[in-house]
Amino acid sequence: MVGLMTESIRVTQEAGTVSIFLNRPERRNALSLALLARLSDALSSEVEEDTTAVIISGSGGTFSAGADLADLTGTVEDLQMDDAIEKVTRSILDLPVPVIAAVDGPCMGGAVDLALSCDHRIASQDAIFQVPAARLGLLYNPAAVVRMRKRIGRDAVVRILILGERLDATAALQAGIVSSVVEDASYLAAMELARLCAGNIRLSVASTKRLLNSIDNDDYDPAEWEERRLESLSSPERRVRVEAVKKRHGY
Repeated sequence: MVGLMTESIRVTQEAGTVSIFLNRPERRNALSLALLARLSDALSSEVEEDTTAVIISGSGGTFSAGADLADLTGTVEDLQMDDAIEKVTRSILDLPVPVIAAVDGPCMGGAVDLALSCDHRIASQDAIFQVPAARLGLLYNPAAVVRMRKRIGRDAVVRILILGERLDATAALQAGIVSSVVEDASYLAAMELARLCAGNIRLSVASTKRLLNSIDNDDYDPAEWEERRLESLSSPERRVRVEAVKKRHGY
């Protein structure tokens, strides 16, 4: 295992999995502008050709307390926080490999948006989710609300953005905010899932993610994706893999 440490994030790499930890435990991993900038950089610089999965988690038993209040002014200048979170979520969505959120403890505010942008979200039983935007007099970033609405449905968005409910792991699972709940630390389950990705062909994964994004963005073009499907059917990587599987099964 190799690792990289900055003052606000920690990155490790093991067997094709890049793990990125929000690393401000003294501030409950609050999303400062500096942390978000470093996270964005890590998502672009640490994911290489041999990367098969990315895990995003938090240090010290907390995913994140949300936007760092020290960086908020209560004025229109706070758009820079929205923009910084949006840049990170776009990076996660655009990565050509699966991104898994491993959530322990509080996942608050903008951190919920960050987690929801991941392809799969694993929560430990002590995880809690809340977005107090209405209490801060904020219309949440419309682009993020659109993503939430498509991913978890209107009722769940109302619960977290309008009612401001504080959801435990079980309630978050029922609302579709998390994909699964585990008894132990979520990172262990995330690593186990990430190892399953090691055998996937990256081109297939990247294409499928782009297809899902296209559907979510309402710009799905059947002709374009049929063409891409035909390309994948005759790709050199697929041919090699099919031959290997046939040989293993005695064909």
